[in-house]
Amino acid sequence: MNNVKHAGRTGKGFYAALSLSVAMVGAGCWYAFTAAGRKPLGNTVQPPELSIAESLPEHSATRPTGTTAVTTRQTTRTTARTTEDAEEAAALLRHTTAGTEAVTTALPAVTTAPAETPLMPVSGEIAAPYSAGELVKSKTTGIWATHNGVDFAAPVGTEVCAVLDGTVTEIRRDARYGVCVTLLHEDGTVTRCCGLNENLDVIAGQVLERGTVLGTIGDTNEAERAEGAHLHFEVLRNDSYVDPAAFLGLTAPAAE
Repeated sequence: MNNVKHAGRTGKGFYAALSLSVAMVGAGCWYAFTAAGRKPLGNTVQPPELSIAESLPEHSATRPTGTTAVTTRQTTRTTARTTEDAEEAAALLRHTTAGTEAVTTALPAVTTAPAETPLMPVSGEIAAPYSAGELVKSKTTGIWATHNGVDFAAPVGTEVCAVLDGTVTEIRRDARYGVCVTLLHEDGTVTRCCGLNENLDVIAGQVLERGTVLGTIGDTNEAERAEGAHLHFEVLRNDSYVDPAAFLGLTAPAAE
C-alpha cells in the first residue's frame, strides 16, 4: 500500500518537471524569435521601410530613366552636329555667292550687234520682178522662161555696188545677161549683178566691203535689150534662187 502511494507521487512530480521544462524551452524560443526580429543578423543592412506612395516610381517626365537620358544626350549631339553642318553650308553659300557676284560684276556687258541690212545695188525702180519659178515671156526673144532675178531700171553709166561685205568669186560674160559679177557673203548668201559695163572696178578674188562700187550699168545684156538699160540682180541661198526684193526688204510688183 505504501508502495503504491509513493509511485503516484513520483509520477506526478515527473509530469510537473516535464511541463516546467517545456514551458522554459518555449519561453526561450519566444525570446530568441523576438530578439531576432529586433536585431539584424551580422552586417546585413536592411532597407528603410517605405510607404506605398514612396515605393511607386515617379512619372517619367519628372525622373527620366537611364534609356531616356542616353537618348536625350544622343539627340542633343545630333542636333548640335546638324546645326554645325547648316552653319558650314551657309558659310559656303555666302562665299560662293560673293565670288559669283564679283565675277559677274567684273565681266563686261555682252551686246549683240544688229545684223547689217543689205544696200540697194543700184538706184532705180523695179522693171521686172522675180518669177518664183513661173515662166514669163521675154519681150526681146519672145521665149517663155523663168526670171530668176529682179531688173532695176537705171541709165547706162549708173554705179552698181556690193550689197554686203563679201568676196568676188567670179567675173564672166553671160550670153543672155551680159557681164556678171558674183559675190559670196559671210553668211553663205550669193549675189550676182549682171548687165554691167566691161570696164569693172573689181577683180576676181577681191574682198569687198559693203557699198564698194563694182562697175556701172552697160548695154551688154543682149537677151533683155528690149527692156531698156537696167541691172539684172540675182540672190542665191543654198544654191537655190530666192526673191531679191524680199532679200532687200522691198515690195516688188507682181510678175506680168
